[in-house]
Amino acid sequence: MKVFLSDLHIGLGNESDDFIYDNRLIKLLRDLDGENNELFVVGDFFELSNLINDGLIMDTAFEYAEKFDPSLIDAIFASHEKLIEEFQKFSKKHKIYYIAGNHDYYILLNQKINERIKEVFENCEILPYYYDPNIRLFVIHGNQFDIVNRLSKDKDGNLIPPFAEYMNKYMNYNFGKVAGKILPAELFSDYQNIYPQLDVFKWLDVIKEKYDLKYNLKTKWIETFTQLIKTPQVKKWMKINFPGVNILSNIFINNLGGMKLGEAIVRVGMFFRSMRNSNSLLMKAEELLNDKFYIPKEYLIGFYDQDISFVKGEVKGIVMGHNHRASFNIIKNGGPKEVYINTGTWKFMVNRNFGINRNEFIKKKLISYLLIDDSNKPMNFKLVREEAF
Repeated sequence: MKVFLSDLHIGLGNESDDFIYDNRLIKLLRDLDGENNELFVVGDFFELSNLINDGLIMDTAFEYAEKFDPSLIDAIFASHEKLIEEFQKFSKKHKIYYIAGNHDYYILLNQKINERIKEVFENCEILPYYYDPNIRLFVIHGNQFDIVNRLSKDKDGNLIPPFAEYMNKYMNYNFGKVAGKILPAELFSDYQNIYPQLDVFKWLDVIKEKYDLKYNLKTKWIETFTQLIKTPQVKKWMKINFPGVNILSNIFINNLGGMKLGEAIVRVGMFFRSMRNSNSLLMKAEELLNDKFYIPKEYLIGFYDQDISFVKGEVKGIVMGHNHRASFNIIKNGGPKEVYINTGTWKFMVNRNFGINRNEFIKKKLISYLLIDDSNKPMNFKLVREEAF
């Protein structure tokens, strides 16, 4: 049995650590304690990039990774002691494949972090992606197909962090220290889990009206986001990734040309939101399965330094995580059925209630994982989705 899960974002057990399903995951690991079971964590196992809320904006991803204190890995383990002990027990008998994601890619750049994790989980392989030729399955986190969440390089070859990492670090610190004093703990936790994150514009409108807040948090958020866009690091990221629309930083920030600041920032926000179509990973999977399977090395920067390609037919299934939306999709291309599966998340999300009331936000507490029984032909795929409490 092969078991796939992703996007746990396990942290320090403090107010910013939203992984609360230790007991449910312990039960799953115990249920899998049979023969020939393998566990695949498809990215963002641990929350590393946003673990410490210091607001630091650094020039390169190597700086972030190298300055990450490896002792924090032990602090994470201590905060989820029983769960980590269960992973240790599992790894003594079974193989764990740890595929890196955009929130834990430091494990690929900092050897001390990499080694510490493999010391604790004895039979653990840390990878940028995974391919199983026997069942023709390709596994990757998925941020590589999301321009806001993938790494890039400047003209000197320096590794540049994703825009989303800059945004999370800067906004969580500079806006978070204000919002944390105004909002009750549960609402502040909801703010940190709005997905997609740029729906925060609407969420702030909703809570201001619902709770009759006197302080205009939306204005503060816009001011802070403006400061973020003005940082040299974000301007550089824009120039690298959107050279044709680099005017964003000038039109919207430095020379508004009569537009209201709030409208300008919303336009910037919606521009980035458009880069993250909720169906974008499915669309990419369809492209890879229907055409020649090819991922250019430019998409894999920081993870892998070569193109990835397979001849048609060598990949019959793709598993990703990243977008926190569990899904099972059969891809029909005129031949044998092929599948794209997203493993979802073990982290609650606050989403707009589209289809019922788009002006309402609801908290979704769903966990999901994929089971593949490859002991018989044809293989049996089962995507498990559970409401968690």
